[in-house]
Amino acid sequence: MSNIKISNLSFKYSDSSENIFNNLNLDLDSSWKLGLVGRNGRGKTTFLNLLRGKLQGTGAIKANLEFNYFPLYVENEEQLTLYALEEQVQFDRWELERELNLMQVDANLIWQPFNTLSGGEQTKILLALSFINKDAFPLIDEPTNHLDEESRKQVVRYLQKHSQGYIVVSHDRDFLNQVTNHVLAIENTEIHLYQGNYASYEDTKEKRDKFNQEKNEKLRGQIKTLNASRQRIKGYSLQSENNKKASAHKNEIHADINKGFFGHKAAKIMKRSKNIERRMNKDIQDRKGLIRNVESVPELEMNFQPNYHSTLLETRHLDLKVQDKKLFKDLNLIVKKRGIVSLEGKNGSGKSTFLKSVLNKNIDVTYQGILSLTNGLKISYLPQNFVEYSGTLAEFVQKEHLSYEKMLNMLRKMGFPRTSFETRIEEMSMGQQKRVAIAKSLVEEADLYLWDEPANYLDVFNQDQLIDVLKKVKPAMLLVEHDEYFISQVASKRIKLKVDD
Repeated sequence: MSNIKISNLSFKYSDSSENIFNNLNLDLDSSWKLGLVGRNGRGKTTFLNLLRGKLQGTGAIKANLEFNYFPLYVENEEQLTLYALEEQVQFDRWELERELNLMQVDANLIWQPFNTLSGGEQTKILLALSFINKDAFPLIDEPTNHLDEESRKQVVRYLQKHSQGYIVVSHDRDFLNQVTNHVLAIENTEIHLYQGNYASYEDTKEKRDKFNQEKNEKLRGQIKTLNASRQRIKGYSLQSENNKKASAHKNEIHADINKGFFGHKAAKIMKRSKNIERRMNKDIQDRKGLIRNVESVPELEMNFQPNYHSTLLETRHLDLKVQDKKLFKDLNLIVKKRGIVSLEGKNGSGKSTFLKSVLNKNIDVTYQGILSLTNGLKISYLPQNFVEYSGTLAEFVQKEHLSYEKMLNMLRKMGFPRTSFETRIEEMSMGQQKRVAIAKSLVEEADLYLWDEPANYLDVFNQDQLIDVLKKVKPAMLLVEHDEYFISQVASKRIKLKVDD
């Protein structure tokens, strides 16, 4: 057991004037299973790169252990998997086979070319590689993206078997709850350590945010009262100053106006007023300093226009295959004018292929049974990947015939950095590309939505925004998703694909 000690760590990128982290101080036990959470773009991957020495900040990081990073980049994907990995990391074959057996993954996969493995198989092999060195501390960045439900369970069981600690970045709440006992939460330019899993952190944060919001409202009320009092005192002071002038007493019946008397009186009132005003200004600034920065999550809108037809999409006893490969059989589903239907199944079972078939995007697909789609529907499609999206945002919205103003407003609400508004979509991070794709789908007018894995690459703040708007609007939607929490929150009906064994 070792410690990872971080002292006064600050970091900013050379092209930015703002710090990502500011004077971080953390003392972490290497036996802890840590979940690293926070909004997209706030520094999760940056923090991992600082730990492994890929980036340098000010301050100090002291650790008497080696850091292993997931996912490892494989240079030659056409090589046999074993040889491709041996070029990157020094290990004995039996060590990798041991870890694959622990994960209940077929060890013979290492004798296939890496590029012939499925995304899930690649993920599990690279994750096993991270745990070969028992003296190392794995840094695991987004291991669940695109993994189906069974594969996620495999990874959960594997991580639970290990006694060594790690840091894992994930936006899957159910996954984090099962594989962590501490949480590192990035909040503004700080990282706070919480004991317990993600549910414990979320409960603590919710109570703290509620307390701070109530405290902020009370402080703002006090500031408003102090400002009003300050204006009244200022008014008394100005009125007293005016009383020095003879013109202020021209209607009074006096033989003589004693200017010295009024001048002396005015000076005393002015001095007292200024002292009170200075004290009030200090009180106001002190209270402003006590207001806590509680991160707000704006509500999203959805341009859903309910169709007058009752049923928009229906299949009966539908079998689907690509060329000679059978995908699923006997699919029966109905998507009504309102309500979200989730379509669930293993990776490779045909979920994404079916969505593309509904849109006539798959020319190689053949099916038996009935697939009925109402004519004239305005369908909004959210793809799993975004290779067809390119250009600047301005060029993209023009091509898609969308409002540039509405698009930017939606992206701002989702925490999209303004500095990236001019970045070409193909040069954005995956999290940024995903928010662009979702903003497009929310802005465009539609009466049916086909969404393929919307929760992937989104932080929990953005996921909650989507969950809230979907629960509120209840659009007609066919949803493909592997995140159990997301599905359970929004789906009105869940359908499991039947696959030939």
